[in-house]
Amino acid sequence: MAFPTVRGGTARSMGVVQSAGARQATAVTIGADVVDFRGYFKVENYAPSEVIFRPGDESNKVYLLKRGRVRIMRLSGADVRSVTAMLTAGDIFGSIAHHAPMSDELAIAGEACEIWSMNGADFKQLMLSRPSLALDVVRAQRERINAMKAQLVGLTFKEVPARLAQTILALGEKLGERCPHGGEIDLRGVTQQDLADMVGASRSFVSTLINEMKRDGCLGNVGRTLCIRDLKALRKLAAQEK
Repeated sequence: MAFPTVRGGTARSMGVVQSAGARQATAVTIGADVVDFRGYFKVENYAPSEVIFRPGDESNKVYLLKRGRVRIMRLSGADVRSVTAMLTAGDIFGSIAHHAPMSDELAIAGEACEIWSMNGADFKQLMLSRPSLALDVVRAQRERINAMKAQLVGLTFKEVPARLAQTILALGEKLGERCPHGGEIDLRGVTQQDLADMVGASRSFVSTLINEMKRDGCLGNVGRTLCIRDLKALRKLAAQEK
């Protein structure tokens, strides 16, 4: 399968780099404290659809998404891409672990992005010297684990309509913007394929469910932007179990 070319962005500042292993791309969100450490990071800009890293790349970096959105994807044996996470400003992905395997994930800029990166070993030292940063990372990791548990519960105990509603609510909380069109939350840049990947269903089935939710008044759209119009009704649907 052919991948887009990795341009790598334009470096504007960079701290001392040491060699280290890393872990797979798991996203966490941290506070604004990292702004104090700009001089330690390599700062890069990525165009929409540009590859940040791909399967087989050495996993030896921690990435901080400062602006834009990133899709984390996995590839099946048939080279089919499947979205596993959507990241927004404040999310950290990559690894600080030693002796980790090569990356088996694909990270692609969903829009124009500014991403700060640092060698995993250097980031670990930074956390050791700044406990408040370490606490932010631990807290965010806990939130990530809780989200993964919720997704697993959904796959086990919920039908696709409830999983879809749950996923839309979770993305609305993470990525949503205030809707200026009479709804409650806009999900800009989230595609039906993204939703299908995340709930484990076909795009055509998800499209049918979204149209039903629109008829029921739960969802709407303005152009290509999906809009949550009735949070209460969507929560009720998300709570349904098999």
